Amino acid sequence: MRLNNRFIFGIVSIALAAIIAFVALPAVARQTNGKAEIVRVVQPIRRGAVIAAQDVEVVEVGGYNLPGNIARSPGDVVGRYAVADLSPGDYILPSKVSFSPISSDLQLSSIPSGHVAISLTIRTLASGLSDKLQTGDIIRIYHYLDKAREVPELLFVKILTVTDAKGVNVDYSQEPQSDEEKRQSATVTVLATPEQALVITGIENDGVAHAALISRNNDQLAAELLSIQDEVLQGIYYPVIEDEQPGDPAGGDEESPVDLPDSVNEGGVG
Repeated sequence: MRLNNRFIFGIVSIALAAIIAFVALPAVARQTNGKAEIVRVVQPIRRGAVIAAQDVEVVEVGGYNLPGNIARSPGDVVGRYAVADLSPGDYILPSKVSFSPISSDLQLSSIPSGHVAISLTIRTLASGLSDKLQTGDIIRIYHYLDKAREVPELLFVKILTVTDAKGVNVDYSQEPQSDEEKRQSATVTVLATPEQALVITGIENDGVAHAALISRNNDQLAAELLSIQDEVLQGIYYPVIEDEQPGDPAGGDEESPVDLPDSVNEGGVG
C-alpha cells in the first residue's frame, strides 16, 4: 500500500516534536535552571580602591553561560585593588582586580621625551577656575604681579592631574557621592618643556597664577593648540636668524600675533 506524502510528513513532524519535547527541552532546562554562587558588587568601588568585604556579596544565579573564571567567593576579591570603577550589580572577573596597587597617575607614566611634569599651586578658588579644571584640559596661564600679564610660554598648556591639599587626585568630571565631601583643588600638574618649567617655577615663587580654560574633550583642537605653543617656544628660544634684506628694519623686536584656530578666536571651548 502506497503511503500518502502528507501522512509521512505528519509522522515525521510528530517524531521531531517528541524529540524536542522529551530530549532537547529538558537538557536546556537543566542548564538554565542550574544554580551557581558568584560574587556581586553591592556599592560603588572606585578604580584603585581596595575591595572590602562590605563592598560585595555572594548571590545565587543561573549557571547558564557564566564565565568559568568569574569570582565565586569573597576570598577571590576582598583585599585586592579594583582595576576599573565597579558599580552595584557588577560581577567580578579577574581582569577587574589586581593584587598590586593601581597607580592613580597614569598620565605621569607616559610623559613624552623632552617634556617634564610640573605642579602649580592654586592659591584661590578663582585662580583655579572655581574647581572646574580636569585632566586633559588645555589651559592658558596668566601671571599677576602688580598687574596681570599674559605669558607667551604658557598660552596653551595641558593638564595632567588635579590634586587636593593632600596630593590626592581630584576628579571633577564625576559628581561626588551623597555622603562624600567635595574636595578643593590645591595644585594642577601640567605637561611642560624645560623652558616652560622654568617660567612656571618663577611664577610659583613670585605672584599668583590664574588658569583659563581654552579647550576640553577636543583632541584635534588640543593638538593644534599645543602645536602653536611649540612654534611660539621655538620662536622665543630657538629663533631662525635670516639674512637682513635691504630696507628691513633693524632689531625686529615687535612680536607678531599668534595665529589661533577659528574655534579659539570665536571664544568657544571644546
